[in-house]
Amino acid sequence: MHLTDKLKMLSDKFYLRLAISWTLIILWLSLISVHSVSQYSIWNFAGADKLVHVIFYFIFSILWSIGLKNKNSIKKFVLIFSVSFGILMEICQFYLSNGRSFELYDILANIIGSLGGVILFKLFIN
Repeated sequence: MHLTDKLKMLSDKFYLRLAISWTLIILWLSLISVHSVSQYSIWNFAGADKLVHVIFYFIFSILWSIGLKNKNSIKKFVLIFSVSFGILMEICQFYLSNGRSFELYDILANIIGSLGGVILFKLFIN
């Protein structure tokens, strides 16, 4: 049995729980202070944070797509939800005094990751 077959056997509720958990992780990492985030830095090269944004929102959109795959118009909803959530996190960083800042390139990275996840879901999973 292939990995994709095993993953398809898991229930939608399982993927919804994973999606909610992943969303909470992104929420927490987006809103904690910049000093706390620097503890978790595993890559020290230019653009690494943008790559992390792409990966996080890629996983975000795939988990939500799989968890909600039985709903109508899911791809549009997940894409709008994912992009909106990423923009909201950047706006929150702008207004909170936690040492974080609003960055348009972070939003772009979030959009790229979200699009990639939805496209992968559409092509290979759904």
